[in-house]
Amino acid sequence: MNIDANKEIEIVINRFKSGDYEFTINKVSVLLKKFPNNDMLWNLKGLSLQTIGNIKESIQCFIKSLNINPKNIAAKNNLGNSYKYANQYTLALECFEECIKKDPNYTAAIVNLANLKVIINNYEDAIKLYNEVLKSNENIESVYINLAQSYQSTKDFKNSLKIIQEGIKKYPNQTKLDKLLSIQTNYLKDETHLKDMLSKIDNNLNNDQKINLFFAIGKAFEDKKDYSNSYKYYLRGNELKRKKLKFDIKEKIKLFNELKTFFENNDLKGKNISQNKRNVIFIFGLPRSGTTLVENIISSHNKVSGLGEINYLNKFFNLNFIKNDQLNVDFINNFLVHDLQKYYFDFVKIFNDKTEFITDKSLNIYWYLGFINIFFPNAKFVHCQRNPKDNCLSIFKNLFEDGQGWKYDEAELIEYYKLYEEIMNFWNEKLDQKICNIQYENLVEDSVENIKKLINFCDLDWDENCLNHHKNNMPIKTLSLNQANKPIYKTSVNSSKNFEPYLKKIFSNFN
Repeated sequence: MNIDANKEIEIVINRFKSGDYEFTINKVSVLLKKFPNNDMLWNLKGLSLQTIGNIKESIQCFIKSLNINPKNIAAKNNLGNSYKYANQYTLALECFEECIKKDPNYTAAIVNLANLKVIINNYEDAIKLYNEVLKSNENIESVYINLAQSYQSTKDFKNSLKIIQEGIKKYPNQTKLDKLLSIQTNYLKDETHLKDMLSKIDNNLNNDQKINLFFAIGKAFEDKKDYSNSYKYYLRGNELKRKKLKFDIKEKIKLFNELKTFFENNDLKGKNISQNKRNVIFIFGLPRSGTTLVENIISSHNKVSGLGEINYLNKFFNLNFIKNDQLNVDFINNFLVHDLQKYYFDFVKIFNDKTEFITDKSLNIYWYLGFINIFFPNAKFVHCQRNPKDNCLSIFKNLFEDGQGWKYDEAELIEYYKLYEEIMNFWNEKLDQKICNIQYENLVEDSVENIKKLINFCDLDWDENCLNHHKNNMPIKTLSLNQANKPIYKTSVNSSKNFEPYLKKIFSNFN
């Protein structure tokens, strides 16, 4: 390649590093016409496509890169990540392991392998891998965060505290660590960390750093029952987060109307029943509605394994059944002859759970219940719901990873909640007795009676372990970490009253 070509490639790499992925894709595509056998360019195009969410094309690019140069370990590692994003965990695992076999010190692949182990609930291996990385290199910020989260998920709060403190000392402006520390700190008893966080606000933080810090400070003031300051910081965090996200409620309303039209003209009868003898219990609802508690209860049963939020079906339907924000009816009609259940059970094999029943807590599958009922006619649907004021408040004061903008604006939160109610009313009418609607307040008020009804609905024999759900050793990856580790308590019922003076729109919209 000549000097001018190298300069062009250098410019493209710099634009990629600056986050200009569309430019990178377009420019690399032009360069590839001149240099079709340049494995580095194919890798760069794949990485750009991966970053903007075009996973299918990114996989093709990485494979082309590796066909040209099988020794391109970066392309192999990137391919593993794309397979992971595409729910092809077995292929992802193979990629990362091949990278490590070629270079046992290739940190990126070791970290990616550990991240994948977390996803498939193999925390023991993940924690070992993260610790191995830190022994060889103490300067990888993300490893402190991921390792601390892994310790928290496995209820090892002593080690999570140790790692968080080490990380904060090394990276004082890495406010994700402050956010993690806030989860396991009772600020009513100790204000030290709160004072540290308040002193950081003027540390020339970027908006992402401020978002984590504001939510953590909001939680600290809430612990101290200073609801005015708590709301102030929650609001600041929400406002900054909302500005980063694209979201239009009209697109969601349009999609729901298309789903209604589709299922008013098509039946929901089950088809293509797989021969797999395992039973799936789908647990869903809005975030912070009690889904983690309910999964913990059911998965405490000796015949049940809890898989957590695997989101396989959400990803599948979003990638295949939705095109340009519209229902892809042609694809759906062609796909209805397939056995999605077989694909699903092939996917969950990597979790290595052998019980007769599994729980799948993929929250917003309420969008696709009709399709799931077609492909999983014997599945159980457990819908968790909560007092709307408490539910909306709990969403408002938490920071999520999914990029859904409606969670960070009070008016949009109300509008989405009402749409969700409309969706569930539709499915309850269409699916009749197939959905078990669990009201959080009833569950905590009369836990024994409601847990027995829930277990009976799932076609399970009674197991006393379900009353001791807080002793369940299932890893918890969600924001409900602290609550799910405790016996059922009632203090979160009507907790929204503490914020009534501030969340006036929510209180005026819900009685």
